Amino acid sequence: MDLKSLVLSILLFFFLLTAQAQRTAILGALDQEIEILLDSLRGKKEVHRGGLPFYLGKLQGKKVVIGKSGVGKVNAAYTTAILLDRFQPDQVIFTGVAGGLHPEALPGDVVIGTHLLQFDFGQIDSLGFHLSPFRKLEGGRHEQLLIASDSLLVQKAQSAATQVSFLSISSRVPRVFSGVIATGDVFVSDQATAQQLYQDHTALATEMEGAAVAHLCRSLGVPFVVLRSCSDNANQNARVSFNQFVRPAAINSASLVLHLLEELD
Repeated sequence: MDLKSLVLSILLFFFLLTAQAQRTAILGALDQEIEILLDSLRGKKEVHRGGLPFYLGKLQGKKVVIGKSGVGKVNAAYTTAILLDRFQPDQVIFTGVAGGLHPEALPGDVVIGTHLLQFDFGQIDSLGFHLSPFRKLEGGRHEQLLIASDSLLVQKAQSAATQVSFLSISSRVPRVFSGVIATGDVFVSDQATAQQLYQDHTALATEMEGAAVAHLCRSLGVPFVVLRSCSDNANQNARVSFNQFVRPAAINSASLVLHLLEELD
């Protein structure tokens, strides 16, 4: 093999190696939820797709694309659709804050979403409101109310969580929970509603984007996981607690993302 052929072979090898490298997509609804990740992003490149900014680069040596979904299910679904179509990531991680629903949850605690629930989608009749499963994009309903996160990503997130030194913003070291996260287009700040979500669905946290992202990822066959840190307890003090703890809680969730990336192949 002459020198020219050797050089071409080496270039082709590295091109194929780069082409095969996985890319992980990371979304958060608020600036505070992604800024720690953007600060750590190596080789950051900003690109615009669908009227939205996305950021390409490497975190923990892994190729990523980071975006801000905006608040609420509509914004999250739009951003996720653009993300999946334009960047075709191998997996999606949603990071951010949430209202804690577990009776023992405190601000700073972390919830790894094994399943996502849309708690404000259904029908109202003479007996009241009844939840319904998501409708399929092609028509008809899904059979289950809950959308399961990718089991391998959940396992890796649970493993990664054991390596994180989470910020303690309450009266104890933050706990890590795994279970259902309830999504709705409402900021829950009512103790009775919070208790009902926990009692009826064993939901551990409530937020406004996760199930919409999960629905798009499930529909298009893209593995995903939703990671949240509690900024409040979804009770009458939720707004005050949110404003006080949104940043440290967002840092806890983003720290778990960074350690999860280390666990990915």
